[in-house]
Amino acid sequence: MSKVDKAGRVLGVIVVGTGIAAVCVVVSVWALARPDADPVTATVERAVTWVMRQADAVLPERTGPSPDWSEAALVVADGDPREGARLVAQFGCGACHTIPGIPRANGSVGPDLTGLHDQAYIAGVLPNRPGDLVNWLQSPPRHAPETVMPDMGVTEAEAEHMAAYLYTLRR
Repeated sequence: MSKVDKAGRVLGVIVVGTGIAAVCVVVSVWALARPDADPVTATVERAVTWVMRQADAVLPERTGPSPDWSEAALVVADGDPREGARLVAQFGCGACHTIPGIPRANGSVGPDLTGLHDQAYIAGVLPNRPGDLVNWLQSPPRHAPETVMPDMGVTEAEAEHMAAYLYTLRR
């Protein structure tokens, strides 16, 4: 799926969500103005229940009083960590980096990738977010021309899988 398709999907979800929220607000205000209007209250309750079900389908399992947004922010859409580990090995990333779980990945040219999940920045230049990591893996010199990390010809799909694996690495 291209970036344009993903952006369109996200925009569609935002527009639909905003529309649902607007309808809920209007209906809620009307229901407050007319507390005897049970059909409206029932409509609002059904709309809120539907929105919550949709949120539960895309957000990680709630473990406490508030969701862990930092964890949700590191979920890579369309990324498969197992495939990512295979690709990290295939592209030879371990020649320059130490990467847990990858055989013979004990390079010392680049940084140790253990704990990449918990770092604030990628290579000191990009915020540590899935889209930025995917972009970095596709073409590091585009983001930091002085980097020694080469453009390895990683496709967007490959970068998504690799990023999903790299986000599993914790200290």
